[in-house]
Amino acid sequence: MAERQRLAHAAFSGICAQKLAEAEAFARHGGVKDIYVSNEVVSRRKLQQLAKLAQLPDVRLRLCVDNHDNVRDISDIAVEANIVFGVVVDVDVGQKRCGVSGPSEALRLAELIRSLPGVRFDGIQAYHGLLQHIRLNEDRKEAVAGIAAQAKAVVDVLTMAGIDCEVVTGGGTGTFFLEAETGVYNEVQPGSYIFMDAAYGRDEWKLPVGDECWRHSLYVLTTVVSRTEERRLAVVDSGTKAISLDMGPPLVHVSGCSSCDVAKFSSGGDEHGMVHMDDATQVPPVGSVLTLVPGHCDPAVNMYDEMIMVDTESGTVDERWPIAARGPGV
Repeated sequence: MAERQRLAHAAFSGICAQKLAEAEAFARHGGVKDIYVSNEVVSRRKLQQLAKLAQLPDVRLRLCVDNHDNVRDISDIAVEANIVFGVVVDVDVGQKRCGVSGPSEALRLAELIRSLPGVRFDGIQAYHGLLQHIRLNEDRKEAVAGIAAQAKAVVDVLTMAGIDCEVVTGGGTGTFFLEAETGVYNEVQPGSYIFMDAAYGRDEWKLPVGDECWRHSLYVLTTVVSRTEERRLAVVDSGTKAISLDMGPPLVHVSGCSSCDVAKFSSGGDEHGMVHMDDATQVPPVGSVLTLVPGHCDPAVNMYDEMIMVDTESGTVDERWPIAARGPGV
């Protein structure tokens, strides 16, 4: 999928990976050779695996850091492997998760990177995941202006110290167009846009390329295994082992119903989901197959071994793609 995007769009130069397994899948099988691992990787064993990827023909790897000892480890492993890692300093712009605090800490880490062999300072990451689902576009725009100001303050301090900040990266599906408009960011990291999900479906969109450009394209099929008409309830075989609920429930498409609004999903445990209908006469019969739009596409995809590509016009299966990078952890 990433390779198809790269071939279709000239502006697509590389891809973000969130963990080692994803970087391996892209480098070895995906056809995308410019890879940015946008999470901190601190295990020496994993760094050694990344070094092996960087030795592959045409592969360009960048890593994300916020810790001095981690940078020294990356340098040592790069020297051993006779490679150079591009390194991006992660800056905390308000999510209070990973990242250095402010311009002075970013400067100290950048200076360390520039002093060591096997690593190259490429720039900074200023990403704020919690901004992606601020519902109103104007509120999101105001929040992005705040993090862009923080990113610019870091760039200004680096510039005054004589350090070129080639890359300022950040943004997700909910905000990337806003980061791009600030003039501070020159790289953005949207990912969910390719599938979308119920959580993003609840956001207000005012995109420069048209508000209707995003469509849901990821679905999980589930079967009704029990029904109780008096309670307007259908029980399906998709529980928390089959669908993620961390960003809210999935949307439910029921055959014969014109809108997802007539059906509401709630957890029924590990193996079961509860579909509550507005009208008792609409409760689907046992054996019915319903279509769920996951609440959060990322962990939903991570639960499955393969993706089935269906032609929406004919309803036929076009291809089956293994999900090579699925699994836990960074």
